[in-house]
Amino acid sequence: MKNLLKNAIACAIVMTTCFNCSVESIESDQFDNLILENQNTQDPCSNQDPQARITNNGTVSITLQIANIDGTLLHTVSNLAPGDASGFLTFSADDIIFNVSKNTTGISDEKVVYTMDQCMSFDMEVDVDNYLTSSTPQNL
Repeated sequence: MKNLLKNAIACAIVMTTCFNCSVESIESDQFDNLILENQNTQDPCSNQDPQARITNNGTVSITLQIANIDGTLLHTVSNLAPGDASGFLTFSADDIIFNVSKNTTGISDEKVVYTMDQCMSFDMEVDVDNYLTSSTPQNL
């Protein structure tokens, strides 16, 4: 009876070991790692046009005009109410003029010029004092 019990225990240990083991090729692990490395080294931006948007946290409505350096008007966001934000506006890479007009008297308009390259984003914000906050375009 002792031998039968020892054999049963030995058999159970062997069986649980067999079920806990798996056989995978080393090559599949290397292939998976290679795929992950390629995904991590790929450029997240594939030559996307630059983009910009504006958020109005001021107390007066504003108008944003986006133009290239030659003065060609690319986009206009008119009468953006306090508390609202525009969507992202895309345009070709170039030296870009961002003109923010306040739709009231007594508050000066603002212009900023940036060289906007592919894969850049400019998130502008008019603060509670009705003037642009200090910000610069970022790479995507």
